[in-house]
Order: sequence, then structure tokens, then C-alpha cells
Amino acid sequence: MANAQNPGDIKKFSISSNTKGFSIDISASISEFRYFESVLSNTIAATAAVIDTGVVDDKGKDGTGSVLDYLPLRGGERADIVVSDYNGRSLVLELYVNRIRNSQPGSRQELFFIDFVSSQYFANEQYRVTQRFKDAPITTHAQQILGVLQAPIIGIDESAGNYNFYGNDRKPFYICTWLASKSIP
Repeated sequence: MANAQNPGDIKKFSISSNTKGFSIDISASISEFRYFESVLSNTIAATAAVIDTGVVDDKGKDGTGSVLDYLPLRGGERADIVVSDYNGRSLVLELYVNRIRNSQPGSRQELFFIDFVSSQYFANEQYRVTQRFKDAPITTHAQQILGVLQAPIIGIDESAGNYNFYGNDRKPFYICTWLASKSIP
């Protein structure tokens, strides 16, 4: 059995610019990468510690500089990440920049953290459930709500009994978690 504490290998860590139409691979600048997935969380998340020396290979593009200024990173940029683990299996992720922390511009070397989330996190923040849900099993309501977010539905257990409720302008993931406590298996 393999040791879960062994490090993985970052094969690709490409961040796409929202404004300039290209992407750069910053895998050599990543000093630490943490991936979070839990049954207690509605979305996946990741954090990367980046050591930026201020030199970006421009490959014929206009300008060089730090990653934050060159792309620029402001939030919402897509990151394509491929990490292989100790056993040789690969984890392929498509995440989006949520925020940049601890950036201190003006120094020759920057150390900052980039927090990533899945696309469903942003969809959940932008959409509110407002309608009334009439007599139907909770399973049907949950599938309808998650369908609006275009969230991948891995499996929803069938529930017994019908349930009526109003969305009351709440976020979809909050409603689904609340409905889970009301369901009868």
C-alpha cells in the first residue's frame, strides 16, 4: 500500500488570461499546492503558493513582468492543472481563480497565494432560488436546482414523501443542504 504522504508531481499548471487571450504555464513557480475535497463542502477548492521572480517568458507576446501583472490575475481566470500522484495516477482539474492573497508588489521576488474554486462555486454565488416548489419528492427538487447550476450530479438517493417549500432568495447549495436534512430515505 502506498504512503499517502508522498508528494505528487505538477505536470501542468496553466492559467489563462481573461483579457489578453493566452495562457502561461507557471508550474515551475509553484512551491506548494493543496487540493481540498470534502463531503462537508459543496465545491472543491485548491490553494497554490507561488514564488514569482518577475520573469515571464513572453514567447513573442507583448511585455514581460510578474504573473500578476502579465496576465493580469484579478479573479475568474481559468486554470488547467494536471498533477500525478505517487502511484502514477493523474488528477486533471479545471479550476478558477477565486482570490489572490498576501501579494506584496514592488519587491524583486513575490510570494503570494492563489485560491482556486470550481465553476459551480461562482454559479452558486450568482444565482438565487426564488420560486415555489410544489408537491414532489425532495430528489426531484434537488435535481431541478442543481440542473440550473449545471453541477455534475454524481448520484442522488431517492427520497420518500413529497415536500413543498419556497426558495426565499437563498443560494442553491444552501437549499440542497437544507433539503437533505428534511429527506426521508
